[in-house]
Parts: sequence; C-alpha cells; structure tokens
Amino acid sequence: MKICYRIFLGFAVILAAGFYFLISWIMSDVNVQPKKSMEEPLVDIAHILASFLEQNIYNEGDNDSNKISTGLLEVFLDNAGKRRFSSRIYELKKTQVSLGVYVTDKQGIVIYDSNNGQWVGQDFSRKNDVFLTMRGKYGARTTRLDPEDPMSSVAYVAAPIVFKGDIIGVCTVTKPWQSINSFIETTRQKIIAVGITAFAAALVLSFFISYWITRPIRLLTAYADTIKEGRRTTLPKLGKGEVKVLGDSFEKMKESLEGKKYIEKYVQTLTHQVKGPLSAIRGAAELLQEEIPEKDRQKFISNIDMESKRIQRIVDRMLELASLEQQRELRNVENINLSQLVTDIADGLAVMVNRKEITLSLSVGEGLCFKGERFLVHQAVFNLLQNAVDFTPKGGTISVEIREHFGRLFLIIRDTGAGIPDYAMDKIFDKFYSLQRPDTGQKSSGLGLSLVKEVAELHNGDITIKKNSPHGTVAILKLVGGS
Repeated sequence: MKICYRIFLGFAVILAAGFYFLISWIMSDVNVQPKKSMEEPLVDIAHILASFLEQNIYNEGDNDSNKISTGLLEVFLDNAGKRRFSSRIYELKKTQVSLGVYVTDKQGIVIYDSNNGQWVGQDFSRKNDVFLTMRGKYGARTTRLDPEDPMSSVAYVAAPIVFKGDIIGVCTVTKPWQSINSFIETTRQKIIAVGITAFAAALVLSFFISYWITRPIRLLTAYADTIKEGRRTTLPKLGKGEVKVLGDSFEKMKESLEGKKYIEKYVQTLTHQVKGPLSAIRGAAELLQEEIPEKDRQKFISNIDMESKRIQRIVDRMLELASLEQQRELRNVENINLSQLVTDIADGLAVMVNRKEITLSLSVGEGLCFKGERFLVHQAVFNLLQNAVDFTPKGGTISVEIREHFGRLFLIIRDTGAGIPDYAMDKIFDKFYSLQRPDTGQKSSGLGLSLVKEVAELHNGDITIKKNSPHGTVAILKLVGGS
C-alpha cells in the first residue's frame, strides 16, 4: 500500500474514533440537558400548588384528622385544561396545557387526580416521588406509561404539603416528556447530519493533507525512475525539511556515480574508436621507413593525414558531446528566429548541394521564434541538414519545413536518399554508430545524432527519424524552448 494511502487510512481511523466518541457524548448530553431544564420549573410549580393547598386545610377535631381540600385546585385545573391556544415553540406547536397534578394524603393514598380521577384511591406510598417527599427528601421520578415506548416517559416532581410543621400530604406535578423528546430527536438528527458532514469534510481534508505530505516523496521517486531510464532530468523542488536534505544527498550521489561511470564509459569508447585509426597510422609509418616507390609513399602519407584528421574529429565531437551531456539546463538563453537560422545553414551548405545537383526547397515561414541556446540549436540543425545532403544521391531532392503547433516548433527535413535500413532503426542514436555514406563509403564519427538528441532534450523537445515514403528519410526535430 502506498504511503499516501497509509497516512490517509491512519487519519480516517483517528477521525472515525474521535467523531464516534464526540457524537456519542454529545448525544447522551443532549438527552439529559433539556430534561434538567424542564425539571427545575416543575419543582417551582409543585411547591406553588402545595402552598396553595396548604391554605385549604381543615381540621375535624384533632391533628390526625387534618383534611386537604382540593376543591378549588380542581376547579382551577379543570378550567386550565379546557383552554385552547396556538403557540409555536420552535418545531413544536402547542395547543393545550399538558401538566397534570395529583395529591396524596399522609398515607400516600391519591385523593385528587387531574387526569379524570383515574388514580384516585390508589396507594402511591411506594412511588419515589411520594415516598421520598413524605420523608422530607426531594421526591421525583420518571416512569414510562408504555414500558416498550421510550417516548411515553412522564416526569413526576413532588412537593410536601405541610401543616403546623408536619407533612400531611404530597402534591405531585406530572409532565409528559413527549414535547421535550421531539426537541431532543430534532436536535439529535441535526447533530448526526452535522457530524456526518464534518466527518466527510475532515476525510477530504485529510486526503489532501496526506497527498501534500507525500508529494515530495513522489517527486523524488519519479526523479529516481527518470534517472534509472537514462533520461535527462533535474532535481525537483522538494521544499524544506528532511526530504529536501534526502533529495540533495541523492543528487550528490547521482552526480558522483554518473561522473565515475561517465569517465569509464568514455575512456573505453574513445580507446575503441581511436584504436583503428592509430593502427592504420602506425602501419603506414612503418612502411614509410622502408624504401618504397614515391607513389606509394604519397598514398601512405595521405592515409596518415586522413586517419589523424579522423581521430581529431572523434576527439572534438566527443568533447562537444561530453560537455553537452553534462549540461543540465540551458545557459545562454535568447530569442531564436528558427526561420532565419535554417535559411542561413542552408545557404552555408549551398556548395555541397550544388555539387551534387540536389534540389533543396525551404518552407520555413518568417519570424518563427522560440527561446533557446543559439549555438546548440545551430549544431543540431546543421547535423540534420548535413546528414540529409550526405545521404541524398546526385540529382535528389531535400525539403525543409517548419510548422508551429500549440507553441511548439517542428523542423521537418525530408530527403530522397536510400533511407535507413530496418536493422539500424534502433541504433541510429547510439554513440559512434554510423552508416556508410553512399558517395564515399566512409562513416562519420557517429556522434552527430546523439548530439542532436541531447540538444532537443535540453529544449524540452525530441528528435524522430523514420522512413520517408516512397523512399528516403524524414527527420522531425521538436523544439519547445526554455526560460
């Protein structure tokens, strides 16, 4: 699993656990807090009604026969119960009084019940509200009318009825939790919706954070893959911190290994390429030490001169290519008029073109420009045009065209030469690989197209060489330019 996904998964697990416990705690608190708020005014109402009843106590002869008169309370509550109104309390529409009251005597027997008197005569002495209140404690309870329905809960809050310092009865106020439960349920739904939305937003944010954290690692990995494939690249911007230090160390290690490998490779290649000309020079020099005809002497001297020049060309081209391969970015960037550059190079090759009676046609437009390093682009275009001239037979044709497409310039060179054999198509950009020129049978240094490829990559482009139809070769140089 990718490190980005591991970090994201870690974030997701932590967020899920955190949100679960947070929402659970809030939900449990939401279930309690409104009921706490409702219970406090119920206590006030119970004591107000108990105080009212204390004003309506009569005595039949001794203290044990004190009676609680509920007549006025009954009239009062009956009238209140008959009232109809319309009150919008947030999501709740209230139309009637939902409070209930029952009164018990000293023995806990119900002597009044506002709910149609259904509990009158019943013994409530063991109910928590009555039992605790009769003993001078705070009496309250919550009981479900339907044991299977949590929405049927009713709160009971009691206050003592006191006469001459003695508790002679209990006044209990009842309040269904149904209205409160509707508020709680609405709040719970909102909390769940907000929690899910916040969790989803946190997940999205955590994904982007994990992506941002691992971005330098991905850039460094892509950089390493590019190096492995042997393509030109530069160390990406890795910001600051440990990854930046790692990238710098990686770059230094790469440069050190590349430098060592580069030297070994080029020493071996140069030794191999120079060995042939040196052998020819040495053989000719040994023969010149003997008595030979003047005609042969001049021939061997010419061979020595030709082979020494060949060595010089190889060395010069290798130094030029080595310098180019070590160049990581453009240096002397300027605005290059590719149309004019191609025209000037074609004019410089006019002598060779005329000598071979080649028809050279230019369709390069005017003022097609891009930013680049003029010297390198000149070398690349010169190599491609010279190859076209070298491989085009006498009386053949060469066409040069420049096209512009989405800010990119394409230099297209077509010739009517023998073309590239199938076996050579995969090798033409290899260093020191060269085909024999049709006119002379000789090979070049084999470094020209390698140089063209390096120049194209430095200018964010590429070079493509393929067969022309019906015969010949097409070279396409794409140049994007740099800053």
